Amino acid sequence: MDSPAPAHTAAIAALVLGTVMVVAIPAATVYLSAWARMYGAVLVYLAFVEYLAVAVGLARWGVHQLRS
Repeated sequence: MDSPAPAHTAAIAALVLGTVMVVAIPAATVYLSAWARMYGAVLVYLAFVEYLAVAVGLARWGVHQLRS
C-alpha cells in the first residue's frame, strides 16, 4: 500500500497556486473597468476583492505550513 504524500506537498501546491494567482492580478486590472460597465461595478469589484483574498490566503497558508 502506498503511503500518503508528505504534508508539505499540499503546502507547496497552495503556495504555487496562490503566487500564480497574485501574479495574474495586474493582467486582470486592465479589464476591470470594462467588466464593471458590463456587469455592474459592485459585483465586479467584490469578486475582485474575493479573488485577491483567496490568492493571498492560499499563499499565506502555504508559507505558514512550510515554516512550521
